[in-house]
Amino acid sequence: MSSPKIVVRTGYKLSLNNHDRSELYNSRDKKYVDGILDYYKEDKKRVINMIDYFTGKINKHEDINLVLEDGSHASEKDIVNRKKYINKQFNNSNVWQMVLSIDKKFIDKNISWDDLEKKLATEILPTFFKSMGFVDAKKMCYEFSLHTNTKHPHFHISFMEKEPNTYERNNKIAYRRFGKIPKKSINVLKREVIKVAERENMFRPLATNINKDIEDIRNLFDPGTKNFVLYDRDNIFLEEKILKLGKLLNERNVSYNSKIKFNSIKDQEIKDLTKEVRDDLFRLNKKLKISKSNFNNSIKNMNSYFEGLNKRNHISVEDVDLTYTKGKEKYLDNLILNSIVNHARYKYSNFENKVIDKDDIIQSIILTEYEKDEEYDKKDIVKNSLSNVGMSKYKFQQQIYNAIRNIDRELNQASEEYERIMKQTKKEKVRWY
Repeated sequence: MSSPKIVVRTGYKLSLNNHDRSELYNSRDKKYVDGILDYYKEDKKRVINMIDYFTGKINKHEDINLVLEDGSHASEKDIVNRKKYINKQFNNSNVWQMVLSIDKKFIDKNISWDDLEKKLATEILPTFFKSMGFVDAKKMCYEFSLHTNTKHPHFHISFMEKEPNTYERNNKIAYRRFGKIPKKSINVLKREVIKVAERENMFRPLATNINKDIEDIRNLFDPGTKNFVLYDRDNIFLEEKILKLGKLLNERNVSYNSKIKFNSIKDQEIKDLTKEVRDDLFRLNKKLKISKSNFNNSIKNMNSYFEGLNKRNHISVEDVDLTYTKGKEKYLDNLILNSIVNHARYKYSNFENKVIDKDDIIQSIILTEYEKDEEYDKKDIVKNSLSNVGMSKYKFQQQIYNAIRNIDRELNQASEEYERIMKQTKKEKVRWY
C-alpha cells in the first residue's frame, strides 16, 4: 500500500477556565502556550525563499514565515501582539495545534508552496473549522508556519476561538469545552488539501463539465429559446397537467410573489403534480434524456474522484464526502421544479379557455394517428385509443363522433380550397416561383 499524501497529528491545551482541566498544570501550560509562536518562527526551521538565498538576505527579513488568517506573513510586531493576545485569550479558549505533513513531490507537481499557504489560510482551514462545528470562521484566531528542515515539509498550525463560537446541547453559543479534534474533521482537512492542490489539473475540469451540463439543461427550460421543453403543443396530456398545476397555484394563493420558489410550497398536491410533470418530461423528451444522462455521468466521474481522495489518504471509502455533487444535483432539481411552477402559473393566466376538454384530447389522438396513416379510418382510431386506455364504454360517444366530423369537415374544406386556388392559378396563367 502506498504512503498517504497527507499526515496529520493533533494536540490541544484546555483553556484555564475549562471545567475539565486540572489546576495542577496551569503554570506549565501557560509557559507552553507562550512559546508556541517562538517555535513556529524559528529561523533554522522556516522555509527559505530561493531569491533570498541568492541575494544573501537569509535571516534578514522584516516579515517572518508565520502566516495569519488573511494569508499574509506576520511581522515581528504582529508576533509580539499576537503572543499577548493568545496568552490573554487562553483564559477562555482552548488552544489547538496540528502538524500537517505533506508529500513534497505531490505538491511540487500540482501547486506552488506559496499558493498552498494562501489557500490553507483562506479556504482550507475555514472549511476545516466548519467541519469541527465552529459557527463562524471569522471568529477564529489562527496562524501557521511552513517548516522545511525535514525530509517531509510540514505546517505547524495553531488556532483558538476569539469569542464563544460553538453551539452547546442547549443550543446556546459558548466556548468549546472539548479538546479532541474529531477524526471526521481531520479527514476533511486531508481531502481539502489534496483538492486545492489538484484544483487546476483534476477538480476544475470535472467541475466545469458538471456546470456545462447544468447550463445545457437550464437552456431547455428557458422560455426564450426555441427548445423550451415546457411548450409542447403536440403533448396535450402534458399541457393539461401544466394548466391544472397553474389552476391549483392560482386557487390556493401560491402565486402571489413575482417568482415562485418550489421549496416554499407547502401544498402536497401541488408538489406531487409538479414532480409528475418533471418526470413526464424526462421520460418523453429526447433532448432532456441526453442532457440528463450527460449530467449523471459527470456527477459519477466527480464522485469517483472524491473516492480516490479517500483512498490516497487511507480513509474509508464509506466516509467519502459527496457534499459537492449532492449540492449540484439538488440545485439542478430545484431549477427545474422552479421553472415548471412559474411556467404553469404563466400558462394558466394566459390561456383563454382555461380548460382542455375531453373533445380536445380525443381530437389530438385522432390527428396524431391520422398523420401517421391517412388511409386509416378515423372512427377506428378513436375506438382503439379508448380501448387501449380502458375506456371502451366512454359515455361521451356522440361528442367523439362530432369531433371526427369536425376534423373531416376541416380537411374537406382545406382540400376544396386548395383545388380552387390551383384552378384559379391555371386559369390566370400565374407563374409560381
